[in-house]
Amino acid sequence: MWLTQTVRLKLSKSQKEILANLCHLSKNLFNVGLYMIRQYFFQEGKYLSYESNYHFCKENENYQLLATDCGQQTLKYVDRCFKAFFKLLSIKKEGVYQEKINLPRYLPKDGFFPLIIPIRKRHDFAKDEWRFKIPTSRKYARENGSIYITIPDNIREYRIKEIRILPKQKGKFLDAAFVYELNDEQITVSEKQAISIDLGLNNLATVVSSTNESFIVDGRWLKSKNQWFNKRRAKLVSHKDKQGIKHFTKQEAWLSYRRKNQVNDYLNKAARYIINFCISRKIGTIVVGYNPTLKKETKLGKRNNQNFVQIPIFTLRVKLKSLCERYGLNYVEQEESYTSRASSLDRDEMPVYNADNPVKPKFSGRRVKRGLYKTKNGHFVNADCNGSLGIGLKSKHKLSFEQVSRVCLTQPVRINVLRESPVIATRGA
Repeated sequence: MWLTQTVRLKLSKSQKEILANLCHLSKNLFNVGLYMIRQYFFQEGKYLSYESNYHFCKENENYQLLATDCGQQTLKYVDRCFKAFFKLLSIKKEGVYQEKINLPRYLPKDGFFPLIIPIRKRHDFAKDEWRFKIPTSRKYARENGSIYITIPDNIREYRIKEIRILPKQKGKFLDAAFVYELNDEQITVSEKQAISIDLGLNNLATVVSSTNESFIVDGRWLKSKNQWFNKRRAKLVSHKDKQGIKHFTKQEAWLSYRRKNQVNDYLNKAARYIINFCISRKIGTIVVGYNPTLKKETKLGKRNNQNFVQIPIFTLRVKLKSLCERYGLNYVEQEESYTSRASSLDRDEMPVYNADNPVKPKFSGRRVKRGLYKTKNGHFVNADCNGSLGIGLKSKHKLSFEQVSRVCLTQPVRINVLRESPVIATRGA
């Protein structure tokens, strides 16, 4: 499988300008390739293949200033965008997809696009003391010079397939993403054992396992960082308005860049903690609850919308899925309607929500207050653990969760993944 490691590039002012300019040329070529395909589609009603589009674009000045491999990768990306567009059209004709479909759009005139550099198999980084020269055309190198980046120490033993120069915050920061090849790390697990995960806000991930254990990954740190970001950004915007500044400032760029890295780091550690828990217990299946309309037309109030919408829950699901593929675990997404209202201990039936034909099922338990659920027999359990178990019972791995006891749902361990917490000890009956 392929993995990616992203590092921030520390460059001089002149080096930064050169790399940013290359990313700008890549953006220009993207728009040129997109224009050719769009016009052909409008006139002929057909798709212009990559090979034909390449012959139209290879004489363009932007293509000739970039290295040939980099220009071709940009045009191939345009090709993938249009293939995805036509695939969505075919799915919509079948009635599977209902959302509006738009043609791929042009990038902003003053914008940037990643510089994608494929690495040939015969390339030897060690010969150049692990320094890599960013490829450009001869004309561009004569006029602007060359730039070298260093390969990180921890991936030098692997086969690097691709390097991407990523412009961040409108080109104010530049990252390098190293794509390298790694063999799958297959481990011995039992597919009959499973965990179910209920994703949320204060409780970022509530996990209940078929081994009669439960824990909560704390999400309040993410919420705090998100609130501070919005407060600080509002203050910067206020100062800009008073001074008549219209452009995107360096302070705004650094604020957004830092917040994104902090959020991404926390999600990485949260996903890693959950996977390590599964590996240590020989658990082979992860069931994650999802709601397809989770963040559409949310009307929770100004403050709650800010907290809820800006937390990238979907990103956590993607990271969990990627790690499952790496270690050979089974990743399953389960529709979670009514799981927080139904009593999982009383085995209430949980239908699938249908907006066209809504039903009002009756459940044996109820949520008495925030974070507390009361079952039919008057027992109190954690509300999110109840929902998490409901997700597991609603999935096809229902039998794995039948043995989960009330003790497991009563007092889950709260985990802050920024602290060096070992994998939690077994809890439950």
